[in-house]
Amino acid sequence: MHQIPLPVSISEYMTFETFYSSSNKVVIDSIKDDKNKLLWIAGLKGSGKTHILQATLNYMDDGINRLLYLPMRESKDFTPDILDNLDQFDLVAIDDIENVIGDFSWEEQLLILYEELIHTKSRILISSSDTPQGLSFKLPDLASRFSLGLVDRLKPMNEEQMIEAISLHAKVRGFNLPQDVAKYLISRVPRDVSVLVDIIKLLDYESLSKQRKLTIPFIKTVLDIK
Repeated sequence: MHQIPLPVSISEYMTFETFYSSSNKVVIDSIKDDKNKLLWIAGLKGSGKTHILQATLNYMDDGINRLLYLPMRESKDFTPDILDNLDQFDLVAIDDIENVIGDFSWEEQLLILYEELIHTKSRILISSSDTPQGLSFKLPDLASRFSLGLVDRLKPMNEEQMIEAISLHAKVRGFNLPQDVAKYLISRVPRDVSVLVDIIKLLDYESLSKQRKLTIPFIKTVLDIK
C-alpha cells in the first residue's frame, strides 16, 4: 500500500467481508461507488468507523492506487503540514477528524487540501463522531465544503449483531468463538468494535500458544477478569 510513512498499520483483517454490515450496507455501497468524490461517515465511538476506513484501503489496494490513511486521534504525533501536496493520492482517508476540528491551523490546511483534491481524480473519505453540521468549525467555509459531500451515519449494533460481528472476526482468523463466550465478552468489555477486535486477536494468539480451547474460565485468565 503506497502511503506516506507514518507509525500506523492497516490491519489485513479490516475488510468489507469482516464488517458486519447488516443495516449499514448502504454505507459500503456508497464507498464502492467511485462516483462519490467526498464521503463523510459519522458514528458513535465503537460503531466501526475505523474498520470501514481501513477496509476501504484494503479494498482499493491493488498495487497501483496510491492510498493514505491519517488517524487524527494521533494528530499530536504530526503537524498540519502533513496535509500538503496530497493530490498524488487516489484516496485520502481521514479517521476521527473531530480531533482537529476547532484548531484553526488544522482547519486551514484541511480547506487547502479540499480545494486541491476536489479538482483531481482523488477521493476523500472522512470519519467523525458527528456530521459536519454537528461539529464546531472555526472556518465556516470548511464546514460548508464538507457538507457538500455524501454524508452517511452508521447505525449502532445491538447485542445480537455485535456477537455476530466478533464471531465473524474469529471465523476469519480461523477459529470458532462459542456463543456463550461471545455473550460473556459482550457483557464484560466495552461494546466497541475496535476493542473487541483487539481482544479477538489476543485470544487467538493465547489459545494457539497455550493450546487451550476458548472457554469462559480461560478468557477470564487471559483478560484478568475477576
